[in-house]
Amino acid sequence: MKKTGMAIIALILTITAMAGPARSEEGLTGDVYAGMYNKYLFRGIDLSGNQWVTQFGADLGYKGFTLSYWSNLMTHQGGGYKAGEITETDITLNYTFTPIELLTFNVGNTFYSLENLRDTDELYVKTTVNTLLSPTLAIYWDCKMAKSAGLFYTFSVGHTFPLMKNLGLNLGALISYNQSNYSAQYWGIDYNNWHNYEFSASMDYSVTEKLRISPSFTYSNAISSKARELGGVSDESLYGLKVTYTF
Repeated sequence: MKKTGMAIIALILTITAMAGPARSEEGLTGDVYAGMYNKYLFRGIDLSGNQWVTQFGADLGYKGFTLSYWSNLMTHQGGGYKAGEITETDITLNYTFTPIELLTFNVGNTFYSLENLRDTDELYVKTTVNTLLSPTLAIYWDCKMAKSAGLFYTFSVGHTFPLMKNLGLNLGALISYNQSNYSAQYWGIDYNNWHNYEFSASMDYSVTEKLRISPSFTYSNAISSKARELGGVSDESLYGLKVTYTF
């Protein structure tokens, strides 16, 4: 995974550099970002042993397609990993389209390159109703590591409140259901039940037209006893700060 991660980082940096001169082309968008968080929390599961992490990535979009890179770097030893170790690198290809004004769809695939675990792929489809609170239903299918169904479902709502010029407050809530999805089973045991719920809040402050600072907080907990006992979901609070540069 380390060699793969370094190769992917080099590829993304090359694409980002090449995108600079071409950014004036109609429809081409992109950003790079980095953040520090008190833990790596994924689907309600603490994957860093309650240790601080650095997460960074880049996105490049063109006419509805977005290629995204993301990595998690341990800043301290924890969760079975050493300080300075990249524990996960994700590559996502997403396509967004709005067939009617009321509905927006996202379809894509995420490749997970994992340290000390088998790599896997997850296909997904997300449907957002373009109305108050932007209700969104997402379905994820682990097409490689699933023991049976390999499905994971989320339903979320959210809204952004403009507080003043260059400053917005984002509030959101999410619930999830696991159907034998590999990523949601911390102990490696199949289960089908409600998984976790989340409440999130973040602020976006635009320092300049291209530079944005975003502090965030998320609270997560298990919905069912199976999620707590078999999924490894517990009472968790996640907070951190992210810096994004858009080009």
